[in-house]
Amino acid sequence: MISQFDQRITNGLAMKNIAITIFPLVSLFLAGCLSLPESAKIDSPVDSWSMIKLPAASSDTWIATQGIPIKIRWLKEGDSEYEYGRMYLLAHTLSKLPYNNTEESQAWVDHINQTYTPAPAWVHNPERRMGHYKCMSLSAATVIDWHTIDSGLPLGSYTSWLSGEEERGIDHRIIDSLYYKKAAQKEFSDDYPLLTLELDPVERTPISYAIPAFSEIISLTLRERSNTLVKVADHGLADVTHELDLSGLPKLKTVKLFDYQASYKVRADSSHHTKALKQALHKYGPVFAGVRVRFASSGGVITNNSIGRLSVPGMSGHGVVIVGYVEQDNETYFIYRETFGKYDYTSPQGGPAYRIYPAHAFNEAYAFKRL
Repeated sequence: MISQFDQRITNGLAMKNIAITIFPLVSLFLAGCLSLPESAKIDSPVDSWSMIKLPAASSDTWIATQGIPIKIRWLKEGDSEYEYGRMYLLAHTLSKLPYNNTEESQAWVDHINQTYTPAPAWVHNPERRMGHYKCMSLSAATVIDWHTIDSGLPLGSYTSWLSGEEERGIDHRIIDSLYYKKAAQKEFSDDYPLLTLELDPVERTPISYAIPAFSEIISLTLRERSNTLVKVADHGLADVTHELDLSGLPKLKTVKLFDYQASYKVRADSSHHTKALKQALHKYGPVFAGVRVRFASSGGVITNNSIGRLSVPGMSGHGVVIVGYVEQDNETYFIYRETFGKYDYTSPQGGPAYRIYPAHAFNEAYAFKRL
């Protein structure tokens, strides 16, 4: 089955080598929910009706891809077997957990600009359907939503500030605004950094990107439990204030699984990361993780070369939620939920909802213990 990928791998690795040569230095420092060029991606075989046989975890296939897309119909909650191995997927993932994403629309961007007059004005990007760079706050909200469902508590609803659509769950804009509030305070600015070399493509604002900081915000219900109502001003829209009622949310305590480590180092011996992620999924539920390998084309981040070492240390760049894993040929691959697109593979309308990758894709990871 590996042969299904060979032809596209060749093109993808060629694109990677060219990019390392010609990309300006600033490209090494980009964060947010960035993606590789389309020609460097490896999509799932379109003619496969069941879970595919995956390349070996050590294969260079993984250098050229952002994680192989997994078709939704291949997934099943709980433990299951398929032709090449077995799968474990957390309860609620497909049946109850809302899928909210970052896609904006021209009509909603126009509404925001006319109603709130942000400075700078928001920009619609019809040629690049990747939306806002809010993968971190969306993933953080997904973790809270899962624990809310698993606790037997009802999910609330809100109008998404990113798309204007009615959504279920916690408003991730509150999470992001809490991050920006901390970032503006001198005593917290080092722990809540903002990227200014690259701006959000829709909002044109600095990017919030620190996984540990968002993990702290997820456990807000524990740290500030004396105050059941949290109010925070929006970080980009004047006169907009968000409210979060903590009484309807479970109390969560952050459990650090592992700190940031370069992908090529994890790849050399991923057994510790693999074990930690598997155990956390069974013990705590979804894992909030950082992915750096998406920038292989601009940093060589899973190979120990000079360009790779220039990449900003300690910065994943993309936040995802790990919801399960696949075991095949004595190797483990982790299923993670993306933040853009409810599709099976990349299309002009958006991206795949789920991808899969070996442990070396995940540079830092946090679980959450429910109290």
